[in-house]
Amino acid sequence: MESNQMFVRRPKIGEADDDLLAFQEEFLKQASGAPSAKVSRVGDGPQPAPVTPEVSSQTDEVKDKLMGVTPQPEQGDQPMDVSTQVMQSQVVEKSNVSAFLRSVSPPSKFTQGFPVAPRLPPELLSAPADPLPDSKAARPKKRSLFMQQMMLKNKGVKTVINTPSASTSLSTIEHQTVSTTNELQQMMVEISKENEEKISNMSHEEIIEQQKKLAAMFDTSLLEKLKNRKKGSGISSVSFEPTTDSNNPAPVITENSEKPVATIQKDIVDPISSSDLPFKLDDKWLHMDQLEHEKLRWLKPLDEHKKNKKGIKEKLSARFDFTGEVVNPEEPVGAASGLHHHGDEPEAAGYTLEELYILVRSLNAAQKVLALATLSNVLRKAKSGHYLYLLNNSIVNSLLQADIVLLLRYALDEKSELVVAAAVNAWHSLLCQQQDTKSLELLSCSMTGHLVPELVAVDVSPPTTEEEIIEREEEQYLEVLKRDVISGLLLMDFLPRLRYILEVIRPQLVVCSQILDILCRMMTSSETSYKLSRTPRLLNVVFEEFLPMSFTPVAENDECGHGKPLVEAMRFARCLCASGRTMAVDLIARHGLMERIVRYVSSTDPSEFGIVYSKLMVESLLTWRTLVLYGLGCEHYIILRPSLITRLQVETDTSIIVSLVCLLTSLLGAADATASTDKRKKTVHFSDSTTGESAEAPSPALDWTQVSGLIDSVYSMAMKSVQNFLESYSEHHSTYDLSILISLLDFVHSYLTHARLQPVHVECFVTPQAILSDMVKIFRQLLTSTAFSKLLINIRQSSILLNESGYLTSESSNSLPSLHSLPKPANIDKAEAGESTQLKPQAIHLLLSLQTLIRLLRSTLSLNPTEIQPLCVDLIGHNEVMTYMRRVSQTQQTNNSTNYFASVECSLLVDLCQLGVAVPTPHLKELHRLSLSLVPKCTGANLSELHDLLSRVVFSPIMFRSHLTESSRSDHVTQECVMSLPSISNTYISLLLPLGEQLQHSRNILSRNTEKTSKMLLRHSHTDMLPLDWPYLPIMHLYQTSSDRSVDSQPPPDTCQLLKNSLQLVNLLETLLPDVTKAISVHAKVARVMCSFLLDDGLFHEPDMQRLLTSLLLSCCCHIDRIDFSQPVPGLQAFADLYMAFLDHFEATSFGSSVFSQYVLLPMMQQQSVEYRKLVWTEHALTLRSVFLSPNQLMFPMEKLLYPEEVNAAIITGMSANLLSGLITLTRNPVLYVAAVHHVNRFMFTTDGRDADVKLSLLKSAHLCTVESLKNHLIFYKEYKMSGSSVDVNDDTNSSGDINADIVCYTKLPIQRCNLLKSVT
Repeated sequence: MESNQMFVRRPKIGEADDDLLAFQEEFLKQASGAPSAKVSRVGDGPQPAPVTPEVSSQTDEVKDKLMGVTPQPEQGDQPMDVSTQVMQSQVVEKSNVSAFLRSVSPPSKFTQGFPVAPRLPPELLSAPADPLPDSKAARPKKRSLFMQQMMLKNKGVKTVINTPSASTSLSTIEHQTVSTTNELQQMMVEISKENEEKISNMSHEEIIEQQKKLAAMFDTSLLEKLKNRKKGSGISSVSFEPTTDSNNPAPVITENSEKPVATIQKDIVDPISSSDLPFKLDDKWLHMDQLEHEKLRWLKPLDEHKKNKKGIKEKLSARFDFTGEVVNPEEPVGAASGLHHHGDEPEAAGYTLEELYILVRSLNAAQKVLALATLSNVLRKAKSGHYLYLLNNSIVNSLLQADIVLLLRYALDEKSELVVAAAVNAWHSLLCQQQDTKSLELLSCSMTGHLVPELVAVDVSPPTTEEEIIEREEEQYLEVLKRDVISGLLLMDFLPRLRYILEVIRPQLVVCSQILDILCRMMTSSETSYKLSRTPRLLNVVFEEFLPMSFTPVAENDECGHGKPLVEAMRFARCLCASGRTMAVDLIARHGLMERIVRYVSSTDPSEFGIVYSKLMVESLLTWRTLVLYGLGCEHYIILRPSLITRLQVETDTSIIVSLVCLLTSLLGAADATASTDKRKKTVHFSDSTTGESAEAPSPALDWTQVSGLIDSVYSMAMKSVQNFLESYSEHHSTYDLSILISLLDFVHSYLTHARLQPVHVECFVTPQAILSDMVKIFRQLLTSTAFSKLLINIRQSSILLNESGYLTSESSNSLPSLHSLPKPANIDKAEAGESTQLKPQAIHLLLSLQTLIRLLRSTLSLNPTEIQPLCVDLIGHNEVMTYMRRVSQTQQTNNSTNYFASVECSLLVDLCQLGVAVPTPHLKELHRLSLSLVPKCTGANLSELHDLLSRVVFSPIMFRSHLTESSRSDHVTQECVMSLPSISNTYISLLLPLGEQLQHSRNILSRNTEKTSKMLLRHSHTDMLPLDWPYLPIMHLYQTSSDRSVDSQPPPDTCQLLKNSLQLVNLLETLLPDVTKAISVHAKVARVMCSFLLDDGLFHEPDMQRLLTSLLLSCCCHIDRIDFSQPVPGLQAFADLYMAFLDHFEATSFGSSVFSQYVLLPMMQQQSVEYRKLVWTEHALTLRSVFLSPNQLMFPMEKLLYPEEVNAAIITGMSANLLSGLITLTRNPVLYVAAVHHVNRFMFTTDGRDADVKLSLLKSAHLCTVESLKNHLIFYKEYKMSGSSVDVNDDTNSSGDINADIVCYTKLPIQRCNLLKSVT
């Protein structure tokens, strides 16, 4: 009881200052008794034995017992042992530690076992306590040592702590310092006198000159700082005086008595007075009678000169507020915002990423939560494209390179539930993207809505050798994280930790939903789904806690997520089913997925699900559709058929109607698959993950008669939807929902496709003939309506492929890819870039609606071609459709491969091209140009469409013949190429053979083949399937193959045919469709054709090949000024290496081929880089003797080899040597002879003062030349004027004609040239 009286009641909320003062007085009265704690110095006496606490900390065990959970310790349940040194090496905190260490000397060595503890001098301990300044009366109480030290410090006295040592005492060092100080003071006086004497003997001009020299030696900012310091300081001189106290010989640095007193300290602290404080001091406040400047200086406002003392930086580090917005450094931010802190720049508001990293590693839970929440907001805004026009660098890439994955993974292991929730929120912002999820929901109404894009990290440097593959398999998680974040997380026990959070910690609803979203994002890979299914108890927790069979009605504001059905959990189940048929069977057999779907779908009381009813119904129906496309869960349709039909008729929620219609559409395909296999019983095997035993899941047969009657209900809804579209879309196009129209028309298309394949006709109220008759009427009305025209206009305006300047895309990384679901028109203002980058729902639905109409026309074309063909022609010839096709054909942009939703538009245009081939339309030219432009635009999701495009449209002879003119019809080469189109088509289709398995999978899932579909994951490649210069792809493939094979081996037998087919296609495109290949640079085209010469020794000697190579050379020479071989060529490391191999091959196998020689001369043109001419004239001089071309045979002007005149001395010397040695002559090498004479003559007689010795040597050599004709040309050459007509370039005979007549010479040299010539004679 006595001990309890010593405690004073603590203040509570709401008590005033008077109450606090009363508590203080009560405490002081009780303080006169025995102290509550006693401090004893270690080593002063015998130490008592340590007292062991009776009660240990068992917070976690008690908490688990209260929850009723007894978790078993597993791998991943404990916090991961992640070294903080790894994280600190990536994110380095700015500090002044290095500067401090440079000013500290190493400690002295002691001979004793332990150094003696430092002691304060006895003078300080025995010094009388002076009254404190600013206090009304001095207290008789003795001051503490810390307070006395502060008092002496304020008086200008520097105290030194003496540490006795057995070897060398600090007192000796201090005495030496005193004597050294006296000598230093005397030396300073002598230097000052000497400087004053020198300055007195100098003039004013000399003084100014010396000042300028000194100013030039120092940095301007340093001089400015010294000037400002001198102006603002009242200190004029500092004297060094030794102390007079013999007991304390430490030197004291003081000022002269005439100057203001100041002490030199480590940090100069601005004094603060009582008036600067935001509160008024009171004498009754305990321990507030002494102002501590170092602690109170942060309360003072920052001076303006300190704000700008660093100057304006070239690049400012971005600072963010707590919501993730970038803080503008030019706008003032109030201190009440809480964005100012004690960082490197206290005047700047906001937090940099580096400062947020530091706070995340804090031991304070509140700071961790604040930093994690801010990082979450920054990541969420970055992935939504908010910083595209605000920041220079990518936030996501910067954070990933700074190992944010390790930082967040470590935070996920914290014990505090608040920190764990904040860490989950940060993980959700990093891994998930809400725009991708919403955009995929828009696709659910289409025939491809059941597909889930498989996001695979882009492997920048894939392993090629066996050693690299072995090293890749042995990589640790740190190396894997740099390549693939998802794969790295699987190695870090990420999934077991998420299971532990859901099962043991049991967080709130928001955190549970975010964890399920994270699992959905990770399920976009077959590898992840397999490892997730092997994670102990994870699937059990998800299905039992978040997809329960029985549950209490969901309250509106219920924050608990356990024991209630969640939409995210059903979406997670759908993603798992999409990862493979075996996984879907396992979920049905082990976790009762189908029973849970039936439980939710058959519910008649929406109130028990609360606000998630609509979304949960949609996800349940879409998950059922995924199972039906595997041929699973069809027997439940037979049971629920009446309720589904009733709901379809009475439901008012559009999203539920759309999902239900999509389910019924998939049932049509399942019934057709059953009928086509004669109702054979099929079983699907799956393996038990624990026992290894196999089980069977029977796939029930679904008869066509059980689904054919659905057309009666759906068709009437489809007709009403079409009429509503015709009446309302033109006026309400911005808010009109097209999803229900798309789903209903897709059902009609699927019904007509499958009904005609059934062996037995089933009588229905709506017959296929009635549908065809109605379709003709509807399409006639549709094609002439304003609603359809408005639809086409909106498609063109929201097109992904038509945006020439590119679309806003979200930030992502190669190691963490996304769907880039942020297409927005390019005319967006940069100021609005961060406001709304979300794709409008109508943008995707516009494309899907037109695609559904086209596919419906294609399905009815074979049933009633007489009436449907004119409608197809009218659709293709529609003004808006033609404008749309021309715009896409003219757009050369091919960087949309990262955008998954560009594949939707490519699929639409491929269907349009196939429709044009099937009907006799007069717009074949536009359709062919469109198909050719689509080839490099197709993404990995369009693999089957790309195969159809190449096999049916691109190489169609009808398409190419539509471009023939009168001149091209008479061209033998063009006609031969057109006749070879079937062989050309096989060559380019064979390029897709390595992707045969992927191609078949793509075709199965797009056609909804339930029997052959193994998974619903569609691989999303971040690169185009074919490059922009895809016509040259066979040539490059053959060139790489020839480079890899040995010298003695023979080329493949089909090399000649493959090369010929590729050159024929290129020739057709360059002759008939030059605008298709205009995006390919001319020098890239030349380089590709040059590779064809290196494939075999004698291919280019064949007449057909020579004609093709000549035709291609002629097309390239039409754009001779655009050739620049210094620019990079895709697929080649350096053009110089190719040209060197080209010269070697020419020297060995050309035999003076005129076509080969033409390609040799192209890089030697004067407009090209000097290295190529030097390569020929100096290193490969023997190549010159095989170039037999005359100027009349050149495909490009001779002036390209003459002008601008050569100025390189090494090349001129080589030219002169080759002329004088007879390696090139006028009769054998007319072109090279004229070019060499021209440049040597111009160089010799140029008087610019450069290379005088070389010019003198050339003049002497020309004067001493024994060949009279060559001597006359070198000395008397004036210019070259070509006369006569051109000859056949394929004629390898030397048809130079009278070349002497074209070389114009001086009859009498000009005076200047005569003088130069006389100087060497």
